[in-house]
Amino acid sequence: MKKCIITIGREFGSGGREIGLRLAETLGIPFYDKEILKRVSEKGDLHETFLEQNEERAPQMLVSSFERFMVDTYYQPTLSDTIFVEQSKVIREIADEGPCVIVGRCADYILDDRDVLRLFISAGMEYKISRKHSVAPEKDDYTDAQMEKYIKDLEKQRRKYYEHYTGRKWGDVNNYDLCIRTDKIGTEGAVKLVLAYLENLK
Repeated sequence: MKKCIITIGREFGSGGREIGLRLAETLGIPFYDKEILKRVSEKGDLHETFLEQNEERAPQMLVSSFERFMVDTYYQPTLSDTIFVEQSKVIREIADEGPCVIVGRCADYILDDRDVLRLFISAGMEYKISRKHSVAPEKDDYTDAQMEKYIKDLEKQRRKYYEHYTGRKWGDVNNYDLCIRTDKIGTEGAVKLVLAYLENLK
């Protein structure tokens, strides 16, 4: 079975992190999610907790690539820009170290010039609500309606972040090698599917 760098884009509540962890364990390769924040923190002046609270957020005032080019002389990088740049450096360093699994943070785009297996994990809202109720004890008192709003808010944030820094549409099948719906096959089925894909990868 081919061991490679695997990036995972995911809808909130779809089980992308769990799938990434299980793939990394099965393949015997490192797993990176919030571990990236620790490495960014160790390299600079940004505290890990601060990074966790502010990562994967697009700037409040969105500027298109063209507009940014036109006003480059006056443009001042935002906190979001700084975090994106520092995370990008760490993601490239991680990729240089060898096969691994990287969750989120536009890794599919950042490693666009590498031999990478790009996954996108999605699911229907009912499944995501049920899953977050079971794995997010801090949201124990949320009704289904409140959980749905919470999920939609987080997904909107992820979409804006991804589309701002990549210029690509978040979740577009053209950006990925394999798109999986966990409400159809579950996280275990998703892991098996990816492993089968790797077995047949040329």
